[in-house]
Amino acid sequence: MDNNIIITIQELLSGRNAEFDKSEKVKFVRHKNDIEEHHYQDKTYVGSLIQMYRYDYQEFIDYQNEQDLKNFKNVEYIVSFIGEEGSEARFIGVFKSCEKPIEKAKGLAIFNFQEVNGFQALKDKVIINWGDRSWHLWKKDDKGNEVIRIDKGFKSNNLPIFSRYEDIILNYDELKSIIESNNYEWKSKLEACNCVYLILDKSNGKQYVGVTYKDTSKGMKSGIWNRWSEYAKTGHGNDEKLVELCANKPNYAKRNFQWSILETLPLNVIPKVAIERESIYKEKLGTRKNNNYNMN
Repeated sequence: MDNNIIITIQELLSGRNAEFDKSEKVKFVRHKNDIEEHHYQDKTYVGSLIQMYRYDYQEFIDYQNEQDLKNFKNVEYIVSFIGEEGSEARFIGVFKSCEKPIEKAKGLAIFNFQEVNGFQALKDKVIINWGDRSWHLWKKDDKGNEVIRIDKGFKSNNLPIFSRYEDIILNYDELKSIIESNNYEWKSKLEACNCVYLILDKSNGKQYVGVTYKDTSKGMKSGIWNRWSEYAKTGHGNDEKLVELCANKPNYAKRNFQWSILETLPLNVIPKVAIERESIYKEKLGTRKNNNYNMN
């Protein structure tokens, strides 16, 4: 081992899963992140692979499960990475091939790679130097991938890491976990201001724009935290069209809704100003039209 290397990914992975340690049929895989349109299993995803992984995890699994048969037919495990800047690659998990692949046309096959336990402490946090090697290679042929840093990753204690208001994208489970955990960092940030926010229905692309502010006449408290707590309880937050969607489908919000922030507003914002800002975004995004979810 190079004396200038502190540790390799192989050393970090060792001893965490006995079956994985015994296997001789392990491949390291580095997925490209700089492609903006992904075609897989008769579907198309527009956006980077890291977006797919973070916000549409099942889509990422479907994407990863479609591979060239010749490259993976004898593989038992893949150690999966997503490429980052330059030759860097972020570790995202170890996946086991759980059944015989289904062959398709043009040499493609649908595998059933399922994530295995034992590597959660490393997941999303470990960044290695991939170098200029092939995007997939057998573990036995690899001479050692240098770990160049370990960062916070995307989650801490099973909650998303707060970075900036503009970066917030939460599915229902994440929103519910944040509110129910009463997490200090998230609560302090979401209580510190108001916002114009967007709820996206990922099943059809339709949108709902809302705003938070203090309105004593209606008993509305100030702050993002208070308004989003209602969504965490119900999924629909008592917004008319969202209530209709969830009425006969109790898991609709869980499966389809995504919350993000369009613009932050002061904690003491005047209701009239907040509503005007909300209205501007409704016009920009057309959420009153085309069967979107804003009623007014």
